[in-house]
Amino acid sequence: MPGAVGRPERPERRRGAPVVEPRPAATLVLLRPTRDGFLVLLTRRHRDMRFGGDMYVFPGGRVDAADADHAAAAVRETREETGIEVDPATLIALSRWVTPPGLPSRYDARFFATVVPPGTDVVAASDEVEEWRWLSPADALEAVARGELDMWQPTVVTLQQLVGLEHESEIRAAFRPGTHAGPPTFRDADVSLIRIDQPWAAGIQGRSEPGWLVGERDWVVVNPADPTGETPDAIFAAAKAAGARVVAVAVTDLAPRHHAGVEMFAAAMALPVVAGPGAARYAPYPLTELGDGEPVPYGDVPLVARHVEGGRPEAVRYAGLGWSLPDREPPLPGELAR
Repeated sequence: MPGAVGRPERPERRRGAPVVEPRPAATLVLLRPTRDGFLVLLTRRHRDMRFGGDMYVFPGGRVDAADADHAAAAVRETREETGIEVDPATLIALSRWVTPPGLPSRYDARFFATVVPPGTDVVAASDEVEEWRWLSPADALEAVARGELDMWQPTVVTLQQLVGLEHESEIRAAFRPGTHAGPPTFRDADVSLIRIDQPWAAGIQGRSEPGWLVGERDWVVVNPADPTGETPDAIFAAAKAAGARVVAVAVTDLAPRHHAGVEMFAAAMALPVVAGPGAARYAPYPLTELGDGEPVPYGDVPLVARHVEGGRPEAVRYAGLGWSLPDREPPLPGELAR
């Protein structure tokens, strides 16, 4: 079996820290309009920082006691890190991301975006900022694939979600909250197959997305979508109640709604991840790539990767005991882009 490839292990992904409550935090994506679409501001954290040195991130940080809410914290942190002033009334709520348990620093972060005037640039960088770049979302992702920029999964997925959006109205529509409310739900879908309806799909409030548990006693999680921890907690509780254990993660492609929750298993529990050919270039976590016809080397139920024609380049489906995942699920508009 080939070893995992992709991003090297970073200090902040090392497990074993006592599980602590995540601290409230906020992040702001600055979108600068051009004739060719938006550029986003990415700042590189100082290499000597204890947490996330040399990582490219959006401005943001912890919510202080003096902050009225998450939006106020996002505006304040952006001003402190870059000198750029933003009107809180212009903020667009994007998503929610929670650091996986067991990591040394944990945050429950709300992501926002705002469109700034053309020509906006960093006025006064704080000591936390080593350098900064304005890049299109697509160019930033390609830089990640080439190994030029290091990013955490929330940054990568947010960039994926922004690819191809050229107007503020499109951003508001892409991140508009859904109508789903309530906890994750589980139901038997077939032999050795449980379907999960996952809230917070790709971090967006009110959005839900199906995922699956494959196996009898050794479960493989397919397409974890929830990066808040709500669905993973429910999965681990269900496994315990069933006398089972979660042993691996499989993703059918790197669409945000199919892999946003991976680090809740990979970083938190050191579980292996499998995906289709080429996925390792873009995934912000180590994984094993499977070619057409290769079996998933984990779990106690046969699962075979099959290439998908006409989908994303890395797209596969997983053939099981008379069923296939996903079950004839078409890509959403814009998902063929990185």
